[in-house]
Amino acid sequence: MDQRPAPSTSSNANQPATQQRGSLPRRVRIGPWINAILLLLFLLLFPVIIATYHDCAICGMKQTQWRVVGTGWFLSSRNQPTSCSDWYRTHVEPQHQHVWVRRTSAGGFDLFGWQVGTWQSGRLASGQFSWLPLGPHTQKQIYQKCPHPAQARTLFLKLARFDKRTGTTINHQDELFTRLNTWIESGLQGPWPFEEADLRLSLSRSPFRK
Repeated sequence: MDQRPAPSTSSNANQPATQQRGSLPRRVRIGPWINAILLLLFLLLFPVIIATYHDCAICGMKQTQWRVVGTGWFLSSRNQPTSCSDWYRTHVEPQHQHVWVRRTSAGGFDLFGWQVGTWQSGRLASGQFSWLPLGPHTQKQIYQKCPHPAQARTLFLKLARFDKRTGTTINHQDELFTRLNTWIESGLQGPWPFEEADLRLSLSRSPFRK
């Protein structure tokens, strides 16, 4: 008769083998946090509003326009009088319809109104007037030194925007631009470098004809 004791069995043998030895730490979902950080960086660093800067070709008043990037939706605008616009209103025309000419610079702003970018390009300009080294003081001097303010007004209108329809008109604009720029560089010395025929503004050649 076998007197060997029966093998002892541990109480642990009756428990499932898959029993967890300890509780695992709770998983932290970092996906939403990453998305929130990326969204915040987008709002802070990516320009969603573009500001374009304009001058009135007639009186020299300045204007800033704000639009939504990509869509071009207009948001608002602000006018800023200058010494030339004040002088023009007092001595030439109390009221007139502004002719806004876009300058060569633009600014990018985030959703909170902070400027996050600046662009400078000749392609932003809407006409040769934007390339003239004109400031409010110089434009006012041109009005004062020309034979009649109406002639300077017509000249500025002729140079305000490009006319790409005919080579003849473009060449005429280039010629007027060169003569005016040379006169400005001379300190506005000498006679007014234009004749009445140079400043004839016909509807067929007006840069503002629709």
